[in-house]
Amino acid sequence: MRALRRALDIGVGAVCCGLLAAMIAVLAWQVFSRYALNAPSTFSEEALRFGVIWVSLLGAAYSTGRGTHMAVDLLREMTRGGVRRALEFLVPLAFLIFSLAVLVRGGLHGVEIAARQTSPVLQIPMGYIYASLPVSGALMALYSVLNLVDLVRDRRRLPDDLERMIIAGD
Repeated sequence: MRALRRALDIGVGAVCCGLLAAMIAVLAWQVFSRYALNAPSTFSEEALRFGVIWVSLLGAAYSTGRGTHMAVDLLREMTRGGVRRALEFLVPLAFLIFSLAVLVRGGLHGVEIAARQTSPVLQIPMGYIYASLPVSGALMALYSVLNLVDLVRDRRRLPDDLERMIIAGD
């Protein structure tokens, strides 16, 4: 299980980093073409919009695996023992249900509908953009199963206070 989690982390992290690097390059081109060439780029805004969609959803899947997703810890921090343990199981279980029902199932339906459309500027099938939903949903579901297995085996490492502060921007 650890090898699968590590491979997922490396793969998803690498894709996110690659997308982010490409988005930075496209953004730099957009600024350069607009101000230096005085001829704004036509493709860059649409490409950046689609990049943000993919990076956001893949980043959400990655943070699900790391346990650094947005969460309200108040109830968990106020409880002890069996109630706390049950709440720790509830989060990945809720993620699993949401990701399968909404992101995967709904996302596949969205891909099916959008596959017949093309983007206005880039002329790529919109199904490629909507595919970010089922792909990230499948990754979230897989990460949620791994998190549940780790909880059952008492191997789940929750983010410490420093990680939570960094994520919260404190």
